[in-house]
Amino acid sequence: MTYNFFTVDRLQPSRMYDALASCLRVEPSAVDVADVDGDQDARNWDAVVLCDYSYVPGDVSLALDIFAQEAVPNQPGEADLARDFAAAAQTVVLYPAAEQIPSAYWLVTPAGLVTRARLMASDDERPAYSIDAVEDAVPQLPHVRVMQLPEIVRERHVATPTTADFSLAVDALRQTQDGPADPGIIDEPGTPLYHSRIYLAEWERMVRVMESDWRPAGRYPTELYCEALRARDYLAQLPAKLSKPAATLLHKAVEQLDEEFRKHTDLDDAWVIEAGISGNLANMEEYGWWWRRKPLILPWGRK
Repeated sequence: MTYNFFTVDRLQPSRMYDALASCLRVEPSAVDVADVDGDQDARNWDAVVLCDYSYVPGDVSLALDIFAQEAVPNQPGEADLARDFAAAAQTVVLYPAAEQIPSAYWLVTPAGLVTRARLMASDDERPAYSIDAVEDAVPQLPHVRVMQLPEIVRERHVATPTTADFSLAVDALRQTQDGPADPGIIDEPGTPLYHSRIYLAEWERMVRVMESDWRPAGRYPTELYCEALRARDYLAQLPAKLSKPAATLLHKAVEQLDEEFRKHTDLDDAWVIEAGISGNLANMEEYGWWWRRKPLILPWGRK
């Protein structure tokens, strides 16, 4: 089993020996800890736990590559070992998240707090690392801003049945056509129908999360909320570019989602100011009615 960690503190090798032996339940003599830039000839290559470490600049101090051989009876998952190692070594540990986003990490403190973190690497030959943001306040990192990470929310799967039904209906419409394809129902990148599906799905994802009371996190970034409202702006413009049957299908799908949106919002022209949204939104009357409604349960700033 392989584990990849960063630690905030610059740990001494003896501390890493003891922590790994304790977490993986092996004797300290069965652990080898070595600086990757140090003398490799002196290493205990017969150890069942091998840990390579390197010093890194920035908000983290050490990068650890840990390998537990099959002879190690206790082989926890990366999240479990990170939690145990943070407690045993008394340091903040970061480890990669599952999302295919280079900056997406989990962070765990010695006290057991687990939160998401955005870890940025510079473009230098020897990268410097900065913890740009965390989703919960970390006592050891008082200088790091606390915010929900939009890129993580974007990666979450949200079912979009209304968009799926719209796509199926348009496919059926296309199959009933004789002669040359109607340009208004061509589904290729850049076409009005393609944009209809993309923006409809974006609008639906936000509406579905809203109707679930913003589960699973109970929060939703204002950035993504406004992106969904802008998607709704585009959906108001697209029917004019579609064939009449396709426009009718899109209108029906949008109306279904709008109905749910209305159920979970109230009329309010001032919410954009309360939410701290920047941009030219001074005259809300110039925007669609969806911009003049506020969620019944505000998802930003909640813990």
